[in-house]
Amino acid sequence: MKMPPKHTLRFDSFRLIDLLADEAVISVETSPEERGRIDAWDELKRADADRLILLRDTSPDTVTVLSSNGPQAVLLTDGARLVSLIKSDKVLIDITSLPHHIWAPVFQAHIKAGKKVRVLYVEPDGYKTHPSPASANLFDLSISFGGLSPLPGFAKLAGPADNEPALFVAFLGFEGNRAERIINQLEPPPRVIPVVGAPGFQINYPAITVACNRYFLGDFDCNADIRLAKASCPFEAFDTLASIRRDFPDHYLYIAPVGTRPHALGALQYAIVNESHCEILFDHPVRQSNRTSGRGLIHVFSFAS
Repeated sequence: MKMPPKHTLRFDSFRLIDLLADEAVISVETSPEERGRIDAWDELKRADADRLILLRDTSPDTVTVLSSNGPQAVLLTDGARLVSLIKSDKVLIDITSLPHHIWAPVFQAHIKAGKKVRVLYVEPDGYKTHPSPASANLFDLSISFGGLSPLPGFAKLAGPADNEPALFVAFLGFEGNRAERIINQLEPPPRVIPVVGAPGFQINYPAITVACNRYFLGDFDCNADIRLAKASCPFEAFDTLASIRRDFPDHYLYIAPVGTRPHALGALQYAIVNESHCEILFDHPVRQSNRTSGRGLIHVFSFAS
């Protein structure tokens, strides 16, 4: 049996003693989901409030930072300012309930600053079923989408050269129309390499992912090109992208992280260290309330060098 990477820890519950010495925490101010309410953060606020930074979604390009120094607005493109929010060289970023446009630049800023970064993600126990389930939307996860625009800090001024071939690497999830909407904005549409989270968080999730994306897979004739990466592992997502790059060394990679958050985390890690030949494409979903139920395993990924 394949063992988890040594830089991943898994917990049934996360307690204050599971933090590293002097490790600061960055998390959401208020989570709308049960899985995003971590008791350890309340304990930390009482025990050492200076080590806890809570973020409130303010706008697409700013975040309100709540700390012991009071609230302050910070530009999400200001990496130096994001890093200055904590004094420690060790930071744990809880991405469970933070929107991608917030946790992505926070993660990037601390990685580039050479911090000892850990990322926490809590699985849900289940997802809210769509009231009118269809092939592309079995679960009721998003209300709408903000449209294709860069994540803060990940904008690219220039894409591939005119004569440079490209690939569209889509990390697929349960919303089967997302990848197709994104690729339809590329002209001409590049060859598609889909990535499915397998093994999944639950045994039937990979089959559900393929079923929800079957029109996308069929329209772009890419069933034979599906790659697999464990749904809960950012490092397998990173390695999958590295493998695709080895197989297509002259290709530019458009990466759409519209599947699991651990896959998105691995995709962003790859983009941070490979800026020259790839870019992230994201569609900014507006999440449905009560989209998940319960709390599953807690994953802590270490990005320390």
